[in-house]
Amino acid sequence: MIIKILKSDYLLILQSALALFFFLFFTTQRGSAQTPELRNIRNFDHHAYEIISEPMSWSDAKEYASAKSGNLVKIETFQEQIFLRSLMKDTATTAADGGGAKYFWLGGSDVQIEGSWKWTDGSEINAPTITTNDLWGKGQGFEAGLSEPDNFMDNQHCLAMGLETWPAGATTAEAFGSAGQWNDISCSNKLNFVIEYDISANYEDGSLNVKHFSAENKNYRASFQLSPCATVCLKLISASETDLPTSPLASNYSGNVLSVKKLAFGGQMYELDLKLIDPQALIFEVVSSNLTSSTLSYPTSTWVTAEPKTVGVDLMKLQKAIDYAFDDVVIDDVPTPQYTQGLVIVRHGVIIAEKYGSNADKETIATSWSSAKSFTSALTGIAIENGSIGSVDTPASEFITEWRAGETKDITIKNLLMMSSGLQEFGNDATTMYIGSQNDEGAYEIVDNVKYSIENRQADPDLASWLGSTYNWNYQNADTQIVGESIERATGKSLADFAETELFSKIGMDAGWWKDGFDNYMPWCCIDATTRDFARFGLLYAREGKWQGSAVVPAAWVTESTKLSTITSPALKVGYGYFWWPHVDGEWFFAAGSRSNNIYVHPGLDLVVARNSSLEFLGDETAKDRATGAHRTLFPARWDHEEFFELVIDSVNQ
Repeated sequence: MIIKILKSDYLLILQSALALFFFLFFTTQRGSAQTPELRNIRNFDHHAYEIISEPMSWSDAKEYASAKSGNLVKIETFQEQIFLRSLMKDTATTAADGGGAKYFWLGGSDVQIEGSWKWTDGSEINAPTITTNDLWGKGQGFEAGLSEPDNFMDNQHCLAMGLETWPAGATTAEAFGSAGQWNDISCSNKLNFVIEYDISANYEDGSLNVKHFSAENKNYRASFQLSPCATVCLKLISASETDLPTSPLASNYSGNVLSVKKLAFGGQMYELDLKLIDPQALIFEVVSSNLTSSTLSYPTSTWVTAEPKTVGVDLMKLQKAIDYAFDDVVIDDVPTPQYTQGLVIVRHGVIIAEKYGSNADKETIATSWSSAKSFTSALTGIAIENGSIGSVDTPASEFITEWRAGETKDITIKNLLMMSSGLQEFGNDATTMYIGSQNDEGAYEIVDNVKYSIENRQADPDLASWLGSTYNWNYQNADTQIVGESIERATGKSLADFAETELFSKIGMDAGWWKDGFDNYMPWCCIDATTRDFARFGLLYAREGKWQGSAVVPAAWVTESTKLSTITSPALKVGYGYFWWPHVDGEWFFAAGSRSNNIYVHPGLDLVVARNSSLEFLGDETAKDRATGAHRTLFPARWDHEEFFELVIDSVNQ
């Protein structure tokens, strides 16, 4: 049966004979859209992207994109910027006023009002809401006191992303912007560009709008309205064919079910299935609704899992990283275990790979060892943000009153965060602060960590800046203990209580923090949690400190604390930040714990890996107190941070 309803110049047809239009409205008109041609489409998050290889001026490119039902690219997240930089890496177009570097157009300009940069949809370009990393070129500009963007010659009104340092071949000191940064250049330049198509859905005020779905090799949009029923139902109120390109991860209609792949709602991204239950009234029932992968998605009390391919990851390549973590290593002809207890790999907020050793699963507790230092770094940033600590330049002696006299009075919080206090410990503090010191009989007695860190150290002439040393990095637990003690004295809360209120509870992490046996929490060590929960902390940092739209750790602190502040050794490809270990390329960083209890974070790829070694508790694990218990973990046979994490990075189809 075919029901025809005339509406204006359009003919809406309800056609039950075809599965494509199984009681769906669609609009036809002479000259309407034809079946889209095959295009080179790439998906990222809830958008589809099409590379246009014919160089055009900015205005022509904008017009061309609009004619194809899309827009010039609007960058909304740091991850999207990294995706586009990779997508356009083979671009060869250059700007005459761009120093010979390669560029492609972005959808931003200040053509209408000088200095008022807007995207093509009219929204303001507010760089700090996208990322705390540099987006604009950071050179000195063409005129005194100016920097990019500076609208040289009054004709630079359009925004482009540079794929090489500008000017090409310039030194860092001379550069007007690094690869991946934006610059304002003349709109008359002819550059390649990307058309962006929104293929998501949204729900607001009882209306569901599906912007793009495929059926029978054609593409449509549709709108639904809430309709009364025993469960949750929606009534189809309009549908029309579109000229959007066919996209591999788009929503689709098949077998009386409309599967909506990307629905933005409440700061999360969902997928849902709508089943046609009343063909005459065009009523669909919501038969399933689940969180799905996205730069907007965060785990609730549970995690969403997904196949690697759905988030652009090659499973065969990813398997190499999994094997690295679990396969025995042959050393002197002897197979030696890696002793990996748990491995969780997360992309776009969902777990794409997860494996556990024997007698372990997702509920098994692991321990952080020194990865706890990175948690202490986060708490420092929070304490500075809420005013408990003035800044990183605040002397620790403001809180550690025992340091107000003598050589320690000017040691700052920043010095401690960078492991650059200039102090040396007596003996090996890694052993002393956890195992204890030996008595006359040779037995180990636990040590008061706070007293040891405050009193049992002195200036090292080879490390103390006030004694003329130019290199003062020296990794020691006692520096972290002082930072933790400063947080406690500044906030009036125990480290564990402050962490629970300001961090753990906000990201859904269930964690226990150990004491040293003298009622002092150990900020340098020993947070117990599942591997999945350690991955939550990594995801928080991948998203620049945000969790479901709310700032937990200040974004500026995430950037500052994880950037390369100290080259620990010219031979190493990782350096040090504020209790974090950044890679020298600036793309990723990790929290490092003894026995490779690590959390790896690549913000640009929205990629997180948590790895824990096997754990055995000695004594009373529930007390989490060195007076009654201890951890026993085993070192992996071989572990190289860069070698392992690069395997994961290489699995992402960039």
